[in-house]
Amino acid sequence: MKIYVDEQKRYEDTKATGQCFTGVGAIGLIAIVLLDTGVIKLAALDSVNKLMISIVMGLVFLIFFIIGMKSFMELKDISKKIDRNNSLEEEIMEYVTVTHRDELMTLASSGEKGDACSGDLYYKRAELITSVITEKYSLLEESFLDHMVEEIYSKIYRSEEHTSELQSRVDISYAVFCLK
Repeated sequence: MKIYVDEQKRYEDTKATGQCFTGVGAIGLIAIVLLDTGVIKLAALDSVNKLMISIVMGLVFLIFFIIGMKSFMELKDISKKIDRNNSLEEEIMEYVTVTHRDELMTLASSGEKGDACSGDLYYKRAELITSVITEKYSLLEESFLDHMVEEIYSKIYRSEEHTSELQSRVDISYAVFCLK
């Protein structure tokens, strides 16, 4: 099972990687050039050691620079995927919450406070959301599907649970006030 990776987070991580590797590579290559031209003088190096250091470190810094540039090129693909995922998320959210709202709310009302098996209720609700999504979007990646189920569940049921919990507290407060 793959874990869902937020593409926006991946974009930021890849951008930071590109900046770091490109910066270190460029600074290192500049330092090697300055060493070879004699601007930076290291008295402990003879010409053979200086050549070896220049070749080895030059290759290392060049590899760093290439990795950084490759990361920047990958940003375009990630950006396109972010746009696709965002529009697909909106489309799925609208489809499920508008088209199947009554069906979902029927199951929502069956989760009254004091329900002995709230875990069972969670799984029933999650299964319903999953079946509603896969009915129309059967080719979604499993990790993305799980992400969407959690997003929809939070939007529909957690707000309803929070509202009913607040209402219970208000009722209790009112009852206590009336008793005084």
